[in-house]
Amino acid sequence: MMRIVSLLLTVLLMFSTKAMAYPQEQLKDCISSASMNTSIEGTSIESIEKYCDCALKLIVDEGQDIRNSGYECATKYFK
Repeated sequence: MMRIVSLLLTVLLMFSTKAMAYPQEQLKDCISSASMNTSIEGTSIESIEKYCDCALKLIVDEGQDIRNSGYECATKYFK
């Protein structure tokens, strides 16, 4: 029984994904910068926060291209 449990734990650890998360300071910086952007003037702070979270997840956590990630997230949250 103990061998089975040990084997299952080993298999689970082998296939678990690496958890990554962007630093919260980057989120604050993004929100601050985006809030000063006159092209999105009047956009709710909630939309700006969602945009920044989306972009940082794609750029930092997933290693995707900055420009494409920003555009993808902007089309979702800035309408």
